[in-house]
Amino acid sequence: MGNRGENKSYNGLWRFIEDYLPDYYHRDDVLQDDILCRFINDEEVCYNDLEWIEEEFHSDKHLVAQEIIRLETIFVNEALHDFFRL
Repeated sequence: MGNRGENKSYNGLWRFIEDYLPDYYHRDDVLQDDILCRFINDEEVCYNDLEWIEEEFHSDKHLVAQEIIRLETIFVNEALHDFFRL
């Protein structure tokens, strides 16, 4: 799995999302995405979040990656709508 921190284009996309996604800093789905990305990249994840990942995704990194793609597609879509004020 790729590390999103190492990709300039991906980081630029996240800057756009941060700037235009409504309620970015208060959304549970953004927090969930961050937790899942840390899991994928073998970074520190708290015990309760590991339990959630086990229950929801059976700790399967392929399933977690699919969820990240689903969430981030939503984020980009909403951010683009806000950017264009649609």
